[in-house]
Amino acid sequence: MEARKKDWEQFLEEGRAFHRAVRGGLKRPEVFTPDIIQNIAAMGIEKYFMAFFTHRGILPKNHTMTDFIEEIKPLRPLPAELEKKLRYFDALQSICSLDTFQITKPGAEDVERFTQAIDEVARLAEAELAG
Repeated sequence: MEARKKDWEQFLEEGRAFHRAVRGGLKRPEVFTPDIIQNIAAMGIEKYFMAFFTHRGILPKNHTMTDFIEEIKPLRPLPAELEKKLRYFDALQSICSLDTFQITKPGAEDVERFTQAIDEVARLAEAELAG
């Protein structure tokens, strides 16, 4: 019987799966539209951040990109460009309040930004979990 995985290991595995889906989706843009890539990348980024936090025994208060940025800052500063890319996700989807509910459809030019963001967060998580 396989031993139960630690939470951070499960989150890391799920992050990697979403990451592979983003990378694979780039080869099929007729199916994986920019908004689909955006949402898959966001799920992967969330899983990678959760692997980072649960590895340290921390649960973030919320799960927006801005919340992840603020939660990680005292532990490990993020490059300014990565912060900018992550905040862009939140700029496209303001769905936490009915008063300010808004979804902006991303364009093809945004796909590279989403891909770079998940690549960079993956490196951050992998570095944390390797050491």
